Amino acid sequence: MRNKKVKYWNTRIRRKIKTLFKNERSREFLTFLFFLALSFLFWILQSLNEDAEGNFSIPVKYTDIPEQVMITSELPQKINVRLRDKGTVLMSYIVDRLSPITIDFNHYKNNRGVFVINSPQLSSLIRKQLKNTTNLLYYTPDSIPVYFTNNKGRKFKVHLKGSVSTVPQCIISGPIKLSSDSVTVYAPTSILKNIKEVVTDSFTLKSLTDTTTFNLPLHKIRGAKIVPDLLNVTVPVEELTSKKISLPINQYNLPTGISMVTFPATVDLNFMVPVSRFSKIPVDDFSVGVDFDDVKKAKGNKIPLKVMEKPAYINNIEVVPDSAEFILEVKTGIW
Repeated sequence: MRNKKVKYWNTRIRRKIKTLFKNERSREFLTFLFFLALSFLFWILQSLNEDAEGNFSIPVKYTDIPEQVMITSELPQKINVRLRDKGTVLMSYIVDRLSPITIDFNHYKNNRGVFVINSPQLSSLIRKQLKNTTNLLYYTPDSIPVYFTNNKGRKFKVHLKGSVSTVPQCIISGPIKLSSDSVTVYAPTSILKNIKEVVTDSFTLKSLTDTTTFNLPLHKIRGAKIVPDLLNVTVPVEELTSKKISLPINQYNLPTGISMVTFPATVDLNFMVPVSRFSKIPVDDFSVGVDFDDVKKAKGNKIPLKVMEKPAYINNIEVVPDSAEFILEVKTGIW
């Protein structure tokens, strides 16, 4: 059954082709397409014989690095070059690919922990991969600095560099946490001894509404390798809710022999508190009072009330009323 279907379609296709060639307009169109393709082919062949320019990437291979040596700089894995030559030569670079540049660690190493493959040296290595007719117009990078060390590394505390803020209805409810508070830095002795601190890249987070976790790179130090070089940062954010408590008015810095009576004797405190702490707030952590130093400056019998103590997580605190009338009584002779 399958063979019959194949035979049927082959027959139909042959008939269609015969019909196409019998039609004069179809023959003219096919002839036009043939010469168009032929012209395009000649144009490509002519172009390939002319000078042209192109961008290429040459891989870089690093060899003979001892196991006990740690490379502490980022080594480029490829060199980007721009070349000029006949189109056929450039096409061969595309088809066959350029061979890698090989950098032998033992050939360049020294006792200082750093060596540089300078521009002339790198140019020479690149030209070895090219044909004699090819012009090297430019390349990047134009040099390769290699930092290395045999040191065990040194621990540094990580300093967070950035700013965070929340929407008005929320608060940063605790310290910002890093996945690791310290890192190990590997570098040649000449670099390691001058490192004072390790900091993160700078960041800014605004209008947070919930706890946020993100990855933050550490600021790079030239010639040094930081392990780990990426930390997880958690910014705890919590929603705020309003609460009210009543407190007595306390008196501060009152001299011996003097007593004070305030009206009213108690006030309300309105404030915003993280939801998780709403039912766990000890009233004893708050204090509202009047300071006798303010009494001496008062022009009448009214004095402003001050919040003397409050937990650090309390926000937008308001005293109602915000002032009180007072009466002073002298208990012993001379005021």
